[in-house]
Amino acid sequence: MAQAIAVTIGETDFVFNVTDKGFNKFTDSISTGGKATLAAYSFLSDAVENKQHAALKGLLVNEVNEPRSSLVMDVIKIVQEEFTSELPSVVKTRASSETSSKGTASSNS
Repeated sequence: MAQAIAVTIGETDFVFNVTDKGFNKFTDSISTGGKATLAAYSFLSDAVENKQHAALKGLLVNEVNEPRSSLVMDVIKIVQEEFTSELPSVVKTRASSETSSKGTASSNS
């Protein structure tokens, strides 16, 4: 299920329909050495509503069809902050942190 995230760029409100699959693909492309701006631009282009694609491209690329890095990264930051995955949160408790620290400390000696 996609999460709709609205972002205003200039005077236009864009809606990005973000899924776990799409967000994972974006994250994986960056973590495997992909270019961050290009990965972010591709993700945003894929996630924006179809009827808004041309308007988004007009704002996010320059006259030689290259992504405008600063603007692309500003938009992806907002989308990342707003996106809540359908996966459960993982929180490490203090007790298990202390236990693993003790185990690590003794194994290093």
